[in-house]
Amino acid sequence: MPPRTPPSRAVHKAVVVAICVGVATLHLVTGPGYRGPFRGFVTGYLMDLLLPFAMVLLLGVATEDLPVRVPALARAGAVALVGLVVEWMQFRGVPLFGRTADLLDIAAYAGGALLALGCEQTLIARHRSSSS
Repeated sequence: MPPRTPPSRAVHKAVVVAICVGVATLHLVTGPGYRGPFRGFVTGYLMDLLLPFAMVLLLGVATEDLPVRVPALARAGAVALVGLVVEWMQFRGVPLFGRTADLLDIAAYAGGALLALGCEQTLIARHRSSSS
């Protein structure tokens, strides 16, 4: 029988999974055919913020049980680097997850990754202090 996950870690995992499902759902709703409010921001930058945010959190949960700790900054850097590579490929004419290279996309990737770090530190620190 596998070891039981402590309740605080189980709650953390459930919250991260819920965030990821919410981001995925929003991504489906705000696809290329989105015609709602703030269309330019939503179709241009919102997902560039939210996807890295969700990925950093998800990588945190996925690497939690590894024998070697993966620093949060390394996870955020890896996610931002993937975004940078995507934009570089688009700049070179390779339509990878889009066709148009945009420096603001890179800023959004980095911002989403940093936002995840901030949320992770704030929420985990608050949860640990309240459970002690």
